[in-house]
Amino acid sequence: MTVELILLLLLWTLCEALGQLLFKHGMDRLEEEGDEGFSLAILGRALRSPVIWAGIVVHAAEFAVWLEILGQTPLSVAFPLESISYVTVVGASRLILREAVPPRRWAGIGLIVAGIVVLGLSS
Repeated sequence: MTVELILLLLLWTLCEALGQLLFKHGMDRLEEEGDEGFSLAILGRALRSPVIWAGIVVHAAEFAVWLEILGQTPLSVAFPLESISYVTVVGASRLILREAVPPRRWAGIGLIVAGIVVLGLSS
């Protein structure tokens, strides 16, 4: 695995975490305004939210990075490495959103990290 590929994967992962945080923040703001659950009205309001649009823009950048990653590595290697986003999103949720993460979830994340290490060493 090249340094460039590792940097691209890190960028992809950061975009994924940031995009998910923006989506969550945007939806939380809608719920604060009294909307709960999912409906077409909420979807319409979400699509008028600058925070949601920021998440969409970040995910568009993530998509461009992903295409570059796929140009450099086989899908059978790249796709499993995507699972690092589970680690970064849960970590960001804990640190930034102050969400509770129970020990069993941390154990699962540890297993994901172990799988990523095994995959990384084999490619």
